[in-house]
Amino acid sequence: MTEARAPESDRAGSATAVLVVTPWFPNRPADSNAAYVYKSAAAMARRGLQVHVVVCRPWLPRGLRHLPPEWMRGDVELGAFQEFGSITCLRYAVVPGAHFRNLSNRSIDFTLSRALAMALRRTGARLLHIHTEGLSPPAVQTAHALGLRSIVTLHGINTDPHFLHAGKQRKRISLALNRADRIALVGEPLRAFFKELVGWDDHFRIVPNGFDVSELPARVRPLLRSDAPIRFISVSNLHEGKGIDITLRALACIRGRGLQDWDYTIVGAGSQRSDLTALSENLGLTEKVRFIGAQPPRRVFELLADSDVFVLPSYREAFGIAYLEAMAAGLVAIGVKGQGPSTFIESGRNGFLVEPCGVDDLVRTICDIAGRRTDMQAVGYAAAETVRERFSWDAHASSLLTVYREVLSDHDRQGRSGSRR
Repeated sequence: MTEARAPESDRAGSATAVLVVTPWFPNRPADSNAAYVYKSAAAMARRGLQVHVVVCRPWLPRGLRHLPPEWMRGDVELGAFQEFGSITCLRYAVVPGAHFRNLSNRSIDFTLSRALAMALRRTGARLLHIHTEGLSPPAVQTAHALGLRSIVTLHGINTDPHFLHAGKQRKRISLALNRADRIALVGEPLRAFFKELVGWDDHFRIVPNGFDVSELPARVRPLLRSDAPIRFISVSNLHEGKGIDITLRALACIRGRGLQDWDYTIVGAGSQRSDLTALSENLGLTEKVRFIGAQPPRRVFELLADSDVFVLPSYREAFGIAYLEAMAAGLVAIGVKGQGPSTFIESGRNGFLVEPCGVDDLVRTICDIAGRRTDMQAVGYAAAETVRERFSWDAHASSLLTVYREVLSDHDRQGRSGSRR
């Protein structure tokens, strides 16, 4: 376990100290991987809270560290995160393969519970803020044992079929989320799934992630110029459920209807890339569509600034920070009804919502946008205003701070009465 601390005079625990525990965190402040967890914690630090961070990742032999997902790779540069009271990187042993989930859980529980107990006592934190349901069992249990409060932020639904169905995993996570004082969901679409898992939702709160508008470059050209091709763009992992295949089929349809003055850029990497490339070829779209893989944030923002329509008919979207990035750049964004973007896209005013898995509906929407290019200027402007007014990191911090105060107020009242749920 490695740790970096602020100078002694800045580290004293206080009534506003919080300990954040997360498996996802950038190795450096400028990195894009899991930047939203870092920016959330940094936003709370700017509000005057004493924020301490524990980054919890699996241990891997040095020669194998290039093989796992990006969030597991590399080492956190502890001295680079000066805004926090302390930052610790914790490694736990795991056994590869879902069949050994119970054994891996024992390792996580043993390692994390001891480290968190020490960190909570050292920092004087009254509140433990846990990111992801996977770390919640030992973390919530540790907070409960010490008489402290816990909040779990859930960023999405894990689609790994083995995640909730290996051994006693489902019961393990359900009990932890039930026992947490609050569950913060990044989007309303997550409520139904986790309510069924937990059994109730009275302690659920919606806390959307934020977006830093200042990171965006100026637009390269006016939106949807009448004398230029329409530039469609998607930014996402190329996984099942993101709807890239639906977009390709819809664009093939509009081409068949005579609308050919367009191009489509797909930004992202993932397991479906080869299938999507083959689909594009089979639909005869090779000269219209380009796959450019994953790109660093600055390059993504440059591409957005030179595009017109962000189209991602994802039917498994808990929140959708990529839509907010596109909207902040003034693009016309297309999302799916009932999914994360439906909480901030008002169809026809600041973007458009289509039916899930609906190629025909997407075709109609694209044709409508193409036929009313001048009207879309107002839609792009309203989109940018929505992000600036509602989804800054400062707005996120305000929402999260409300939940913190609520939990600590409960704690104080119950401490006086000598009871705890």
